Amino acid sequence: MNANRLRTALVTAATGLAVLTVTPPAAQAQQNCVVSGSLVVPVPWSQELLAPDRVWPLSTGAGQRVAVVSTGAADNPQLAGRLAERTTFAPPDTGQPSGSPDCLGTGTGVSGIIAAQPTTVVGFHGVAPGAQILSAKVVGDAYPSGREPRESVAPQTLTAGINWAIDRNATVITVPTITYEDSPALRGAVQRALSRNIVVVAAVGERQPNEPGGLVPYPAAYDGVIGVGSLAENGLVADDSRARAVDLVAPGANVVTTYPNSGLGAVAGTEYATAYVAGTVALIRSYRPQLSTQDVEKRLYATAAPAPEGTGSASYGYGVVNPYQAVSDDVVAGNPVALPPLAPVVTDPEVAARQAAENRSDGWAFGLAAGGFALVLLVTAIVVFGPRGRRRRWRGGLAPVPRDRPEDERPEPPVELFSDRPKRS
Repeated sequence: MNANRLRTALVTAATGLAVLTVTPPAAQAQQNCVVSGSLVVPVPWSQELLAPDRVWPLSTGAGQRVAVVSTGAADNPQLAGRLAERTTFAPPDTGQPSGSPDCLGTGTGVSGIIAAQPTTVVGFHGVAPGAQILSAKVVGDAYPSGREPRESVAPQTLTAGINWAIDRNATVITVPTITYEDSPALRGAVQRALSRNIVVVAAVGERQPNEPGGLVPYPAAYDGVIGVGSLAENGLVADDSRARAVDLVAPGANVVTTYPNSGLGAVAGTEYATAYVAGTVALIRSYRPQLSTQDVEKRLYATAAPAPEGTGSASYGYGVVNPYQAVSDDVVAGNPVALPPLAPVVTDPEVAARQAAENRSDGWAFGLAAGGFALVLLVTAIVVFGPRGRRRRWRGGLAPVPRDRPEDERPEPPVELFSDRPKRS
C-alpha cells in the first residue's frame, strides 16, 4: 500500500467516511444501490451562500421533528442520533429486494442537509443540526415502473407517509417525492397537517425531456404548501427546475450531502432544495415557537433574498431562502395593503397668480439687497484704502517692463566656504 492509499485508509477509519462514488443517489437501480460517499473536506458552496451556522447562537432547530417523506434514510456518521423514527410505506419491489433502508439515497441526502452534525474533519453540516428526523419511506429500490414522468409515485403512498408524520408529532414535513395526480386523499392529508400547525414543504420537480404538457407537481401545488425550486451555483435557477408552484428557491444543483452508510457526495435536484427550506423552518420554529404555520410562511417569504426576476416570478417565487434573516429579523404582522393611487393636487388659478407675484417680489428684494451689499463693500473699500493709497503714492497703470541685463561673460569664481578664516601656517 503506497503512502496516499495508507493516508486515505487512516482518515476513513478515523472518520467513518468511505471511498468516493461518482454516481448520484437517484441514478441507481434495484440491486445496484448507492454506495458510500467520499471524504469531502471543503465547505460546500451552498453553505457559503446561506451560512445557516450564523444563526446557531439563536437556534439550531432543537426540539423540532422534521419528517422526510422520500426514499428512506440510512445511517451515516453525521446523522448519528438524528434519525428518531423510520418506517416504510413503499410498494413491494419487484424481483429480489435489496434490503437497504435507502437504496436510492435521496432520503439520506435530504436528511443530511437538514440535520447532519458538524465535524472538525469536513466542511459540510446540516442547516438545523439540533433537529430530529422522522423518515417515511415511500419509494423502494426503484421508482414504480409505468409512471410518467419517471421518479413519481402514487398519491395514496404520499398520503400514508404524510399522515404517519402527523401522527408522530412532526413540526415540519418535507416531501421531496412528487406525484402528478391530484387526489382528494392527498389534499386532505395536507390540510390535516396545516390544521395541526405543521409546515409542509414540497419539491416542484425537474422537467423531463418530452414530458407531457401541463404537469402539476403535488403536493407543492396545494394551497398552504411551500413549493421549492432548485438554485444553481451561479445564483440562477437550475435549468431543469420546473417553473410551476414555486414559492421559494434554494441550492439544489451540485450540492454536497450525506450518502447511505458513510461519506459525502454531490447530488442535484429540487428534492435537495426542499431540505434547505425545511431546515430553515426548523430553525424558525425552535426560536419562535409561538408562530403559526401562516406566520412562518410569511416570514420565509418576507426575508427571502430577492430573485433576478423580482417577487412573484414563476421560476423563483419570492426568492432565495435566507436562514439567518428568517430567524433573526422582525417581521411586521398583518397583510400588506396596496396604497390608493396618487391624486394630482389642483391649485386655484388666483392662488397660483398670487404665489407667482410673491415669488417675483421676493426675487426683486433679494436682487436689491445683494446690490446694496455690494455698494456698501465698495464704499468701505474706498474709505479704508483710499488715504493709504494716496500716502504711498499708488498710481494706476501697468508695471514697467523689466529690462534684460546681460550676464558677465567672465563671472567671478564662487566664494569658498569659510574663506574669511585665516589660514594656518
